[in-house]
Amino acid sequence: MSKRQVLIPHIAYDRIRSRLDELPHDVAVLCWSSTGVNWADGSPVAANEYVPEAGWIAIDTMFSGDFPSFAAALLEPGTVRWVQSCLAGIDAPPLLNILKAGIRLSNSDSPNAGVAEYVMAAVMHVQHNWTARRDNQRNAKWAQGGWKEISGSKWVVVGFGSIGGEIAKRARPFGVEVIGARRTKVEDIRADEMITMDRINEVLPSADAVVVACPLTDETLGLVNSDFLSQMHEDAILINVSRGPVVDTAELVAALDSGRPGHAILDVFETEPLDPASPLWDHPGITLTSHIAGAGSGIIERGDEVFLEQLDAYLAGRSLRLEVEK
Repeated sequence: MSKRQVLIPHIAYDRIRSRLDELPHDVAVLCWSSTGVNWADGSPVAANEYVPEAGWIAIDTMFSGDFPSFAAALLEPGTVRWVQSCLAGIDAPPLLNILKAGIRLSNSDSPNAGVAEYVMAAVMHVQHNWTARRDNQRNAKWAQGGWKEISGSKWVVVGFGSIGGEIAKRARPFGVEVIGARRTKVEDIRADEMITMDRINEVLPSADAVVVACPLTDETLGLVNSDFLSQMHEDAILINVSRGPVVDTAELVAALDSGRPGHAILDVFETEPLDPASPLWDHPGITLTSHIAGAGSGIIERGDEVFLEQLDAYLAGRSLRLEVEK
């Protein structure tokens, strides 16, 4: 019986070579680069030998800019049955193309710990007013004043899944009360309280921070609109680490200009890269970053572990923990 072929980016192969060799499966590795596909030993793959069954979109393809090209390469042979992604979401066009082709797709929870750490750092950066502190340092100004602790505050996490759980694990030891919101009623010990999405309006007025971490769906498109924002209090912080279209940008700017909520932290936008002419860049009530919340230093190692775990399960015929439901 011929070996089952797995197509992976060449730039990631050396890092996981020994781990792949340890798997209890008869696997042939195909290494992809923008110049072609070779066997693991560097020899070229003949056209009649090229029948990849599985593939891995490693985070390396995002850093190198090869993500669209590699995703397209997975579709070309027509033999790929399963793909492991490095992303938490599935709304990127290359991933949607994979799903449309009838290929099984698994997303990744490797960015989630980084996203949670980003949320903690960003909220405290804003709440402690580190911008003013840095300005004081540059101006040699000795300014003493108090600041608001996050202990005793209440955070609402909209879309309380794996990312929400990671946020709660970090926030609750600081004394933060975490309320998680999901579409259906569930119990989750990572949060102090769980509610359904239709009850969000009940908790928004008392929330000191609202973290938007839900996937982009027909139901969440434009979820954070003028009605949603008007229920937040004037000192509250909105944080969006989900997808840009979940927040209505024009209505957010209008709400901030009216003084409610107090600030917005945005890592994702309706159109990316964000237009240099966008009013968001210079808005005094907005702190923004360039869709990097999940790009912590641990994402590569965690991504490797997810791929190896899921590849082993796929080749063994077991269920896939992170498989996207069609």
